[in-house]
Amino acid sequence: MNYKKNINFISWAKILFPINRSLTGKGNIETLKLIEKFSNKKFKIKYFKTNEKCFDWKIPKEWKIRQAYIKDENNNEICNFKKNNLHVVGYSGATNIKATLIDVKNNIFYDKKKPNVVPYITSYYKKFWGFCISYNKFKKLSLKKKYHFFIDSKLFNGKMHYSELLIKGKSNKEILICSYICHPSMANNELSGPLVLTALAKYLKPGKYSIRLILIPETIGAIAYINKNLNRLKKNLIAGFNLTCCGDKSKLSYIKSKDENTYADKIVKRLFPKINSFNFIERGSNERQFGCQNLNFPFITICRSKFGKYKEYHTSADNLDIIKNKNLNDTFEKMIRIINEIQDSIIYKKKSFCEPFLTKYNLINTLSKRENKHNKISKYFSDILAYSDQNTDEKELSKLLKLKISKIKRLNKILEKKKLIKEFI
Repeated sequence: MNYKKNINFISWAKILFPINRSLTGKGNIETLKLIEKFSNKKFKIKYFKTNEKCFDWKIPKEWKIRQAYIKDENNNEICNFKKNNLHVVGYSGATNIKATLIDVKNNIFYDKKKPNVVPYITSYYKKFWGFCISYNKFKKLSLKKKYHFFIDSKLFNGKMHYSELLIKGKSNKEILICSYICHPSMANNELSGPLVLTALAKYLKPGKYSIRLILIPETIGAIAYINKNLNRLKKNLIAGFNLTCCGDKSKLSYIKSKDENTYADKIVKRLFPKINSFNFIERGSNERQFGCQNLNFPFITICRSKFGKYKEYHTSADNLDIIKNKNLNDTFEKMIRIINEIQDSIIYKKKSFCEPFLTKYNLINTLSKRENKHNKISKYFSDILAYSDQNTDEKELSKLLKLKISKIKRLNKILEKKKLIKEFI
């Protein structure tokens, strides 16, 4: 699969970074349209409606914010949403009061351990308002003076938008790649994933398997998407990848599936045997929805630093200085390798339950002599059938059985001719 190296990710990032994104709102739609423009691909922009039920959850109200600020008694500006959208607690309701800092102590947030940065705080599912400032700025404010706290926003029954692109392959079986668009201006934790996905949309070509790319709000977006597409996912999903924290200086990492042995896990470990990994117990992004109990989809998260594990995480310090073009290109190129490996691999599925009666197919000698050479071949047939599980390709079979890939292919062709297996496509 041909693709352009050294993509100028940062040029896209500079345009996308200032946009205020949340679970809902015009910033999300603006982001989705820009990604469509950058990729030069026709994404389908879709939505879920407020109060739409998805498993145990409901889609929240749509949030619209125009302006927010804190000013002192002399009209001096303490912070301004339009200068840094992290200053407002996500989903804050309309507010227009004059009060002391003591009066609103539960509505002002800062981080003493990181005194120079603005923390990122949200309150999606409970009515609330609040501001975030650096601790150093907070210390300069008077506890006795009154300040003007102003938020021009509203919450209403509306829509939660997401977008989807299907690159149709020869098969309906598909590779799913997703990232999220629900955080305001944070470069690595949020924006880096959509940047890599944009490049994949731009340069991926049709192959054996279909490729589906989705941009959704984190958690509730994934839950709503699974709820709407559950049957298709169960039927067609081969491997899924969530992209986040893709642009920092750390080496490539991944968050394992719950059983650590899905086809997605296997491909990544085969291509990058020294890759840094995190257990499913350390989940936190959309992998926890696709890989949850009762689903267990072959789904992992690809990252560099793990979310929550780097000092700039969920603060204003997660800015454009954190992500580098070379790191984003490296993540992109490794995703290309992963996708190519899946597209080029052959997976077989056994057509019957239990072990077939190999004698009936002349694949086993009826005389069970230990020294019988034919019995060894029969064991290979039996082992191949045991691993024809939609989760083991020919390369892995070659490693498991310690046979050359050419021999694995010959044995598979015999089993296929006998109609005992079929290619999973």
